[in-house]
Amino acid sequence: MKVMEIGIKSLHEGMQEFKEAFLAAQKRNPFKLRQGAYFTSLDAARNFLTPKRLELLHVVKQKNPTSLYELAKLAGRSFPSVVRDVNVLSRHGLIRLTARAAAPRPGHPAGAGACPYGEPQARPSGRKKVHPEVLYDAINLWIGI
Repeated sequence: MKVMEIGIKSLHEGMQEFKEAFLAAQKRNPFKLRQGAYFTSLDAARNFLTPKRLELLHVVKQKNPTSLYELAKLAGRSFPSVVRDVNVLSRHGLIRLTARAAAPRPGHPAGAGACPYGEPQARPSGRKKVHPEVLYDAINLWIGI
């Protein structure tokens, strides 16, 4: 089971770890790479892991949508709000987004054969489907005291 660690650290602790890693890298010494996301307060973690974002993670894990549009439909949310939330989750490493060439629409000229230059045509807009994939099975919230 792959578990994502989310932790709460003081700003001082976070800056101290950054300083240690920076100095080690500067001297070309190895340093321990931390996986996960860290926040300075429980409120900040709550603002990141909203109920709507957790629902998106669940829908992606359970239904495996082939595109963000399909995810929006499955979640019953607007496409722009889903894109915003998925991008936040992606930046923090919870979702991987993979661009795939979209299949031509049925009856659309792009799917009707070769173009005059002998190369297969892509969709006229050049759009690609973006496939979301959840990278973890669970999220562990770590709060030091």
